[in-house]
Amino acid sequence: MSPVEQLRIALSALPDIEQRPSRFGTHRNPAWTTAGQEFAHLHADDLLDLRLPRALQAELRDDPRAHFRSGRSQWLELEFHTPDDVVHLAALARKAWAAARQTAWTGETRGHA
Repeated sequence: MSPVEQLRIALSALPDIEQRPSRFGTHRNPAWTTAGQEFAHLHADDLLDLRLPRALQAELRDDPRAHFRSGRSQWLELEFHTPDDVVHLAALARKAWAAARQTAWTGETRGHA
């Protein structure tokens, strides 16, 4: 099984998940939402965009797989190529999932900047 297939399975296994086309980009990329909040979407078969709070992003500053946006964006691109990368991303995706659920409760929204 390819890393992207492994990642799709891991993301879809999170509780209360809906997979649908992303509301960002071309709207053809698969995205994962919970409580009405998109928290992850694929840009390519080796690039996942995760909505992670800035405090969690700070923990990834030295990770060469992480591609940061300028400004205050909560979106972070992460490369993945191996099964170990998928395990790492699945753990981060769980944090993004939890943050999206919390955001849904507080009513906060942020764009894809």
